[in-house]
Amino acid sequence: MTQRFLAPEIIFEGIAKQKGTVNHDEHLITRGYLHGNVINGIHPDSANYAEVVSDGGVDKLKLKPLTVTDVTVNSTATDLDDFADNVYDGSNFQEGDIVFLTSMTPTECYIHNGGTAADAGDWELVNSGLSTAQVRAMLSASSGVNYNSSTGEFTADQAEIQGFFSAGTGLSYSAGQFQLNATSDQISEGSSNLFYQDSRARGALGVASVTGPNVQLLQYNSGTGVFSVELADVFGQFSAGTGLSWDGGGEFSLNANTDDIQQLAGATNKFYSDSLVDAYLSAGTGLSYSAGQFSLNANTDDIQELAGATNVYFTDQRARLALSAGTGLSYNSGTGQFALSANSDLVSEGSSNLYYTTARVQADVGVSSDAGELLSYSAGEFSLKLSQLRKAFMNQSLTANTALTLTHNLSEKLVHVTAMDSNSERIDLKVVFVSTTQVSVTSVVNLTGVDIAVSL
Repeated sequence: MTQRFLAPEIIFEGIAKQKGTVNHDEHLITRGYLHGNVINGIHPDSANYAEVVSDGGVDKLKLKPLTVTDVTVNSTATDLDDFADNVYDGSNFQEGDIVFLTSMTPTECYIHNGGTAADAGDWELVNSGLSTAQVRAMLSASSGVNYNSSTGEFTADQAEIQGFFSAGTGLSYSAGQFQLNATSDQISEGSSNLFYQDSRARGALGVASVTGPNVQLLQYNSGTGVFSVELADVFGQFSAGTGLSWDGGGEFSLNANTDDIQQLAGATNKFYSDSLVDAYLSAGTGLSYSAGQFSLNANTDDIQELAGATNVYFTDQRARLALSAGTGLSYNSGTGQFALSANSDLVSEGSSNLYYTTARVQADVGVSSDAGELLSYSAGEFSLKLSQLRKAFMNQSLTANTALTLTHNLSEKLVHVTAMDSNSERIDLKVVFVSTTQVSVTSVVNLTGVDIAVSL
C-alpha cells in the first residue's frame, strides 16, 4: 500500500533513513548507496590522471592522457650534477623517468621525483649499480673469522679463536675452556682474608669481663685454647632461701612449714580457705549463690501450683470459660473466638458513618471543575461524547497549493490531523494550527473525496 506525502514542502529536521532497494528514478538514495555507487570526486593523488566531466547533465569520470615512463641511458655525464647541469633543463624529463649514468663506475640509476627545481634535487638514487656478486667480492675476513664470498656469510672460526688463548700458573686450558688448577700454597695471603692458624684461633677467643655483683666463673688459657670452671667457685654462688638449707657442698634440704609453701593450681592436697569452700557450692533451680550466700531467684515456672490454691496460674481454658457473648455476637468457649451474628438492621445509623442510599451516592459524585474537563454528569450518569474528542470532515475537495480551513471547535490549538484519499490510503498534508477552533490543510495536488479527522 502506498502512502503519499502531499504537503507542498516536507523538511526533515532529523535523519531520514531508507532501507528498501533503490531501483527507480524517483527513489531516494541513502548516503551508503551514494558512496558505494556514485563517484563524488577525484582523489588528490590521482588529480593529474583523471577528472570529472559533466556529460548530458551526468558527471562522468574522464581519464587524462597517461605518460609512459621514459628510460634514458647517458654515457657522457660524469655524475648526477654534471647530468643536471648539461642535460636536464627541468622540462625534458617528468616524474617517473629513469636515467642510467653508465660513465660512472659502477653505473648509477636515478628516477625523477616530480620536482621542479631543474637541478639534481629533482632526482632520487635508485641503486649504485653494483651486483650482489660485486658487493660480496669487496669483502674479506681475517684470523678467527671465515668469509664465504659466494654467499656473503661471515662465520666464527672457533679453532683459530681458541688458539689465541693459553693458561698461566694455577690454570689449565683446553678447547676454549679455562679451569683452576692451583692449591692454597700457590696463593699468597692477603691483608683481610687470612689463612687459618692455631695461634690465630686461640688468640681470637676469651672470656667476658664481669662487673658488679656477678662473678666470672669461666676461665680460658689462650696458650692452650682450653676453657675451664672451678667447682668451688660455682658452689660459692649458691645460698638457701626461705624453707631451704644449704650445706655449701652442693646439697639443698627442705626446712619449711605450710606458711612457707605456696599452693599450686590444680593440686590434689589443698589448704583450707573460705574461697576453697565457696568453690564447692553452687545454686540450683530458683536459687542464686554468691560469696557463701544463697538467694531466691525463681519465677512461676519454677513453683508448682497447689491443689485448691486461691492464686492459680493463667491458662487459655480458664480464660475462655470466664467469657460469654451478648446480643449480635456468638462465642465458642472451646476456641475463645467471638463471631458477629448481627446485620445492619440490628445496628442503628450514627451521625458520621451513614448507610448507603442511591440519592446520597448521586449527590456525592460529580466531575472536576478544572479547565479542559471533558466529562459531564447528571442524575448519576457520566457522559463523554465522541464529538468532544474528534471531528470528521468527510468527502472534502482540495485544490493544489490552496489551504482549506476546517472548524473543529475542540478548544485546543494543537490537535492531531489525519487524512485518507478515496482509496482509503493515508495521505500526509501540510497542516497549520490556526486557533483553538480551526486548522488549515494544504495539498500539493488537486484531490477529491478526501476524508479528514481532527482529534485530541
